[in-house]
Amino acid sequence: MHLRVLASSSAGNCTVFWNDGHALLVDIGLSQRYISRHLDDSRISFRTVGGVLITHTHGDHVHPETFKTVLELQIPVYCPAPIAATLQKQFAAARKAAHQGLLRVLENGVSVVAGFEVESFPVPHDAPGGCFGYAIHHSTLQGDTTAVIATDLGYAPDGLAGKFADAQAIVLESNHDVMMLQNSNRPDWLKKRIKDIGHLSNEQSALLMQNILSASRELPRAVILAHISRECNTLECARTTMQAGLHSVGAGELRVVDSYWNEPNEIVTLGG
Repeated sequence: MHLRVLASSSAGNCTVFWNDGHALLVDIGLSQRYISRHLDDSRISFRTVGGVLITHTHGDHVHPETFKTVLELQIPVYCPAPIAATLQKQFAAARKAAHQGLLRVLENGVSVVAGFEVESFPVPHDAPGGCFGYAIHHSTLQGDTTAVIATDLGYAPDGLAGKFADAQAIVLESNHDVMMLQNSNRPDWLKKRIKDIGHLSNEQSALLMQNILSASRELPRAVILAHISRECNTLECARTTMQAGLHSVGAGELRVVDSYWNEPNEIVTLGG
């Protein structure tokens, strides 16, 4: 299995998972033109995408025109029931898609989506219909691989680390530096919202990774940092905070991978 964050920030989010025969998108918060161009870079055609997972309904995760295009191309969209209901309130295209069987509700447990086994789990974030992370599994004759993605969460509740345990790759939010947020020109209500229920700080992300490692039997191959704020963080700050946290628990060799707001990051390959 391969994965690549095509972009991640408050300007838009989309991550692709693929293997030799299937491709799956998590979120479509970018223009169809941007996604298509960078899928092409990875030798994936937009028209061969077998499914889309939606984490939540904020605009940087569901671009209205891209959502409409996906459905016009007959690509199924999958999400938990509260998100499906919210999408139908927001978009006429979602209501039509539900009748056509293209808007599909993920039930509890494992669902097969575009050739992958997918499990959803709730995370705290202030989005209508809630917010969810996804564990994505792929099995071959060479073995099983798992990646887990959660790009928006206000805090890490008890038990959340177990949802990431033993994944080979983890895509995890590292949104802001606490002091940069506090010293920013953002209004106080927005600062409070980000800290309380909006997004993880670098330190919170590093602590969650430490807890994930405590719950795991072996190290993942990579942790990919997502949703890094352009105003209240830097790539270097997010990366060094995560690396320091990993080093403090004897996991300094774990690879930390950046993601970007305006271009894809490197391809991470699992298995084989």
